[in-house]
Amino acid sequence: MPYLHLNLAKKYSSQTKRELATRLCRLYSEVMQTQSWRPNVGIAELGEDNLFHLGPDGLESITMVLVEIRRGRSLDQRLELGRRLVDTCSEVLQVAKRTVLVEFTVHTGDEILRDGNWAADWTSAEASG
Repeated sequence: MPYLHLNLAKKYSSQTKRELATRLCRLYSEVMQTQSWRPNVGIAELGEDNLFHLGPDGLESITMVLVEIRRGRSLDQRLELGRRLVDTCSEVLQVAKRTVLVEFTVHTGDEILRDGNWAADWTSAEASG
């Protein structure tokens, strides 16, 4: 935790996925004020004709970014992260910003096991660690 899970509507090269994962980890640690080793990124390539929503002109392919985080961040931090996730995904994956959707799930620290112990809720002290 945190975990950024991306569902993609097409396939990408390993180089593109690795670039995206690296940028998302750095972005997350910067905006959410945590160590760069904490974020985890998973990328699922569902392929064409497997991920949609109903847009103004009918079905359209989308990119879903599901963000699992620990409790403690402000709404403003989450909003900034969400907007920058959209920008980064749009740039790296070459998709329209309006087709990148972000959903957050906030967990308490006692819902996350890391290194054999419960994680704590996030605090600003972590930003300096």
